Amino acid sequence: MKKVVILLIAAIALFSFSCNKYCYCKKYIDGELDKDYKGEFVKESNKSCDTFSREPYEEDGKTYEVKCK
Repeated sequence: MKKVVILLIAAIALFSFSCNKYCYCKKYIDGELDKDYKGEFVKESNKSCDTFSREPYEEDGKTYEVKCK
């Protein structure tokens, strides 16, 4: 019985480490979605995906914003 419990705990631990958590980001230029932007990455920290978003900023007369989920 002990061996079954130990194997079960080991399997759960292995499964929890093998599951990658992804964040998906979208980039907006002047309020319109940039369809060429690829914003998917593996989240390697305990931070929320929202923390990787960027507030609107202006560059070369255009307003850029990145929203992550």
